[in-house]
Amino acid sequence: MSEMVARQSTTWPRVYAWAVLGALFAFAQIRAYVAWIRSEDFRPVEMGADPLPESVKATIDHYQWVSVLILIPVAIWYVYGIVKSRRVDAVRLMMIGWLSAYWLDPWLDFLRPMFTYNAYALNYGCWCRFIPFWQSSHARIAEPILIDAPSYFYTFTGTAVVALWAMHAVRKRWPRAGNVRLALAGFAAIWMTMGLLDIAASRFMGFDAWPGAFQRVSFWGGHYYQFPVYEFLLFPSVFVASAFLLLNVDEDGYTAIERGVDRVGCHPAVRTALRVLAFIAFCNLLNLAYTSAMGVHAVYADPWPADMPSWLANNR
Repeated sequence: MSEMVARQSTTWPRVYAWAVLGALFAFAQIRAYVAWIRSEDFRPVEMGADPLPESVKATIDHYQWVSVLILIPVAIWYVYGIVKSRRVDAVRLMMIGWLSAYWLDPWLDFLRPMFTYNAYALNYGCWCRFIPFWQSSHARIAEPILIDAPSYFYTFTGTAVVALWAMHAVRKRWPRAGNVRLALAGFAAIWMTMGLLDIAASRFMGFDAWPGAFQRVSFWGGHYYQFPVYEFLLFPSVFVASAFLLLNVDEDGYTAIERGVDRVGCHPAVRTALRVLAFIAFCNLLNLAYTSAMGVHAVYADPWPADMPSWLANNR
């Protein structure tokens, strides 16, 4: 009995701490979104004078349609799974968590502009200057809401699941495989999926750009479609961390950030809310760590490429 009480006393504060942190993140982003919608920043970013190639225009159009249409089967799968099992599993909770982390997407530019989007995609500017502690004087980022919002909801968790699959495959082949081998398997799986898509988006699709980068350690350095090699390490790391969280679930399907919630004496809906907030905290922390690291490096990065087109410059 004493052992159970001790275990509960150490588990509950952790769960509540995650939930409180998640509530703070949720409050901050709702506040930022509302302030943005009510501000003069809620308007499309101008494309500028440079002509947009028809191939890029067609690619962006298709990308937006596909991103939205994929939401239909994803939503059906999402709701059906909850109705069938009468609970929200960790994967679906992570989807909510990553969607909530979308508000930190522009945090890459919080000190200096280093990442941009194609202003042709449907956008209403950005909520940048309403994010707490935003420092950059430039806050006109063309956030592609029809692409990035759905992507945060299903692609980000999907990428973590791909890494999780690779980890399970390694563990099946080598049951005593350590965390390093599992992490390498996760990274490799992400490089072959999300990594290739990231490169294609910048180099061939004209969807986004990394103008603030170290050109000597970038593919095609010195051109507007350059892609920093270190993005291959920093960005996948958040999905590897997400995969590890999903990998280590207990027999009841609870992850490390939600264990003990089943022993909280409250309505099941409240326990679910605590779990949702815990995942919001976890995913927001991961995105904050990644975007902060990239944002700080931008202070020391090389100047923007001279061939940067206006439709990718986001009014800079």
